[in-house]
Amino acid sequence: MNEMEMHAYGTLAQALAERAYQLAESDSWANDLASQFPDAPRPIFAHNDRFTSLALVLWRLGILRPLNPWPTGWSSVFAFECGTQEADQVAKRNWKNRGPSLPELLEAFIDFFDSYGKDYYDFSSAIYVPFGRNGLMTRILEALVPLGYVEKTDEGYVWTDAEPVMRILYGFKSLSDPDAFEPRE
Repeated sequence: MNEMEMHAYGTLAQALAERAYQLAESDSWANDLASQFPDAPRPIFAHNDRFTSLALVLWRLGILRPLNPWPTGWSSVFAFECGTQEADQVAKRNWKNRGPSLPELLEAFIDFFDSYGKDYYDFSSAIYVPFGRNGLMTRILEALVPLGYVEKTDEGYVWTDAEPVMRILYGFKSLSDPDAFEPRE
């Protein structure tokens, strides 16, 4: 990866880690999880089907550590291995050995934030539909501009028709099965 790609990679990973941390802090099962894993750092991240791709990429990057690992190494409950302010550096350090590729990480980012719609994050996965005007994602989107994945316009940011954006936005998901994970050499 070149320097611009590495910057975007770290920025995407940090945004995902920050959101996972917020979800873990507000989890209604937080007290129950704390009693099940009393020695684990807080907050504890438990995923459901909606957050599987989020947990998968953060696990692969070494940002999350399984607390109840299955034989495959996958888990339903995770501890954070680093603070969110360090997540970008952890991701950059771990991408080559076990992390997802930049397109896979971008896919996880789009998949995750698209589930929130335009209401809070002003996020859209539609090509050439402006989004990101409220400033919550400016840091992330600005990291994607030099790579040609998004363009900044007077109306906000728009996804371009660049690969892998087209593949991702048209639903060819690759991060849905944690058992299919194979570390890269």
